[in-house]
Amino acid sequence: MKKKLFRLFIPLLFTCSFIPGKLNAAPSDTHEGVHLDEIAIGSGYAWGHMKFTEADYHAVPIFVRFGFDMNSAFGMRDSKGTLQLALEPFCNPVTEPDSGVETGLNVFFRYLHPIAPSVKLVGEIGSGPMYLSIDSKEQGDAGFNFLNQFGLGAQVAVSGNSAITVGYRFRHLSNAGTSEPNHGINSNAVVLSYSLLY
Repeated sequence: MKKKLFRLFIPLLFTCSFIPGKLNAAPSDTHEGVHLDEIAIGSGYAWGHMKFTEADYHAVPIFVRFGFDMNSAFGMRDSKGTLQLALEPFCNPVTEPDSGVETGLNVFFRYLHPIAPSVKLVGEIGSGPMYLSIDSKEQGDAGFNFLNQFGLGAQVAVSGNSAITVGYRFRHLSNAGTSEPNHGINSNAVVLSYSLLY
């Protein structure tokens, strides 16, 4: 399964890399209202420990991100930073304690603040529905859950219209009390993404 996902991910990354710059919109200071300002593809590695067994929990985040500049909607038109609403569909293979998948959609609020000409500090918080395909003592039978994430990282420009973002995320998987048991699964993740900026 990992090899199949890897074979899918690499061509998508290369395709994004070669999209002509002329497809990009005008610089952000000419935009009015809420607008798309980023499309990204990313992956990483997540690890944690199950509470009621000796098993580890490992997953491989694979996601696409669609980011929308929300500055004008929040009265931040003159801000140096960018408040972003991001939709992040994901399909994450789970490798431990059993083979499975996490799949769903996270909605993030992200704040990007410039700290150098080509570097922005990124803070993010997100949540959303997901399906977990493995059974566990923590969450019971496979089924509906939520994935909550909090992260911090840095976005580094690699050209005028593209960037690489590296970061850390704390992940909390829970069904929000919609079924029993609901003891949660916590994990840490490092993520790397490549973005086209609009």
